[in-house]
Amino acid sequence: MTLLEEIQLRLVRLPLEKQSEVLDFVSFLQERVVVTSTNSLGEERKKRIENAFLQLATLKTFADITNPVEWQKQIRA
Repeated sequence: MTLLEEIQLRLVRLPLEKQSEVLDFVSFLQERVVVTSTNSLGEERKKRIENAFLQLATLKTFADITNPVEWQKQIRA
């Protein structure tokens, strides 16, 4: 018997209000999985951004900018 079949067999034996509780619990677990995977994606993104900035620093990409405020004004103009 598969896990799904075992769950279904036990679920149909429960009173309707308990079946509703099971559904609520399954929904809760699904939300936790989404939050966990979203957090790990955020961490991956954070690492990629950090690596990009490290590469920019290593390449001295902005080394010629002596006045960042003035540079920003020129870029916006």
